[in-house]
Amino acid sequence: MKKLKGIIETIKTAARRAGSRPGIYKMINAEEKVIYVGKAKHLKNRLLSYTNFNQLANRTKMMISNIEDVEVTVVNSEIESFLLESNLIKELKPFYNILLKDDKTFPYLVIDDVHEFPRIFKYRTLKPKNKNFFGPYPAISALNETVKVIQKAFLLRNCTDNQFVHRTRPCLQYFIKRCSAPCVNKISKDTYTQNVNLAKELLTGKDKIVRKMLTDKMRSAAKDMNFEQAAVIRDRIKAITEIQSKQYIQIEDLFSIDFIAIVRNFENTAISITFFRTGKNVGSESLLLENTIGFEDSEVVESFILQFYKSVTPPTTIIIEFELKNAKPVSEFMQLSYGVNVKIEVAKREVYRRIIDSCRFNAKMKLEKENANHYEKQIAELCRLIGLKTIDRIEIYDNSHIHGTNACGAMVVFEYGKIQKSKTRKFTISEKTANGGDDIEMMRFSLEKRFKSSRIPEIPNLLIIDGGKTQLSIALKVKNQFKFLDNVKIIGIAKQNDRRMGDEKIVFESGEEMVLGNNSELLSFLITLRNEAHRAAITFHRKKRQGGITKSVLDDIPNIGTIRKKLLLEHFGAAEIIKSASMEDIKMVKGISERMAASIFEFFIERKDE
Repeated sequence: MKKLKGIIETIKTAARRAGSRPGIYKMINAEEKVIYVGKAKHLKNRLLSYTNFNQLANRTKMMISNIEDVEVTVVNSEIESFLLESNLIKELKPFYNILLKDDKTFPYLVIDDVHEFPRIFKYRTLKPKNKNFFGPYPAISALNETVKVIQKAFLLRNCTDNQFVHRTRPCLQYFIKRCSAPCVNKISKDTYTQNVNLAKELLTGKDKIVRKMLTDKMRSAAKDMNFEQAAVIRDRIKAITEIQSKQYIQIEDLFSIDFIAIVRNFENTAISITFFRTGKNVGSESLLLENTIGFEDSEVVESFILQFYKSVTPPTTIIIEFELKNAKPVSEFMQLSYGVNVKIEVAKREVYRRIIDSCRFNAKMKLEKENANHYEKQIAELCRLIGLKTIDRIEIYDNSHIHGTNACGAMVVFEYGKIQKSKTRKFTISEKTANGGDDIEMMRFSLEKRFKSSRIPEIPNLLIIDGGKTQLSIALKVKNQFKFLDNVKIIGIAKQNDRRMGDEKIVFESGEEMVLGNNSELLSFLITLRNEAHRAAITFHRKKRQGGITKSVLDDIPNIGTIRKKLLLEHFGAAEIIKSASMEDIKMVKGISERMAASIFEFFIERKDE
């Protein structure tokens, strides 16, 4: 594997070779596998953006660290780059590209025009070849209901052509008034054709036109005293009304529209899509996407649209929550690929926003369900490595400071398949303990404070420490202080000498070290946990630096917390004034007891000469 400097030079060489032209680029690893495919309007600029390594997202850093070569393909237009990228992602499924987890297909309703007496049937495929298909129908109940209504209203056959040819008498469908039995000449070809055309009109959203035509025919039949025919048409009108049933939302101007909403957490992404066809809600579907870390919401939705509609017939309009950066080229891509002029719009109307809110709720439910099972494989592997039967709770620890100032620690909890942000705990570490940046003592302080506290009764199965053998040894010493931690396992996660992201090693209690490799799902999981603890610690540290929690000599006073410190500073204005205050002055502070005032006064008396 190349060193980072060599990798950056490889990217720069590819950028110079590509120039400022549209095209795609492939990132290739040492095993000659394509790990990422990207597109760009200006290849040179896009590739050079990867050379600012320290500004990249962690997952992108991991990808860059695995690059052995970069291949570029120049094309004539941005639309061509969309098309080529989409095809390559579907073919190669690169490890670092946004990928749909499920390549789903949906059922369609088809009226087959090949036969002189067309049949109606359900069909599930990537794309129906017959031009008279309607859908998709994500909710099979919606499709079944539509087929039932079409059969009742227009008496179209659903038998195969082979069955049709060999039929000598009407089947059951005829007797239950679901078919007009063209197989045995119970209906003329012209009348049957009229019924087929009416069914198509209905399926393309022309409900009012169809109903008016049938109503006129019913009245004409009644006027001619043909009451039997009028009753048949009346039943057809009644059947059509069923398709407007309360089971489906109906909004007349939502002829062919899909609504898309996205929900993300620290690692996973779910997208929910609600389908409207012929003004009716025909169902919703929620899907998961992989490898979305480091990508903006707009990029994720764009990638979803390009992949999803390769297997699903696109609508005329797609409604999303926000502006899509590449809305115009994506629309042009859809037109070029599928022959459908697709508009991509932001949900501005109130009715659109309500549907989007419903989509977002569905996506959230999908994500929560996925999170409960997402890490089963990684947890099982972790149990095997450290010798545990099960892991119910993991606690991850990290520190943050600048040369010992504004020092703090953080504990992050992983339970029930996800990080429980409400259980994150932060520890203020005094300057004396930090001792100019003593990470070992800071880690000791955080662990001791956590396990001395009675406010957190849960006992973890595993502690993860950010660091190597030295940090782990301190954690083990703290573990030995508390009998109830005997069955708790501890591991450290440490960067190797080149400190590349994704090349970390696991340090076990025995002192043994293990390198899992860049493509390890377990390592990715552990790095995610470590990064969340790091984020919590550094966020708290920044808050302290910005004055969210004042840092002063008061931190060294025993048994004084943030609230009492704030009361003292608000009363006196500065720590220096408190140093020279009398005990009577301190007692006047609201919320400070006489005993606490004496403790504060004695503390400064003892330090008067320091």
